[in-house]
Amino acid sequence: MSHTPGPWRVLTLDDGTEWIQAGCVRIAIVDDSAGCQPGNAALIAAAPEMLAVLEELEESAGYWSEYDVPLGIVDRIREAIKKASGRQ
Repeated sequence: MSHTPGPWRVLTLDDGTEWIQAGCVRIAIVDDSAGCQPGNAALIAAAPEMLAVLEELEESAGYWSEYDVPLGIVDRIREAIKKASGRQ
């Protein structure tokens, strides 16, 4: 599974509703007035960059010493990538 290429950005409508846009594609509408926490739109918009960083970390993980990183971090990175890629 792939996603719409970024960069994704947050646009705010006059009524305060935020939506995520990639180029001319509307990715999501975030209506924080429904009791959701503010900041959801920013988190969603950052998702493509965060996934790319996790993939880079996974690639470099083979060079890490087990003493240099938190226990289980590589497994957590791989699980997050699987979840973001729809392979879970």
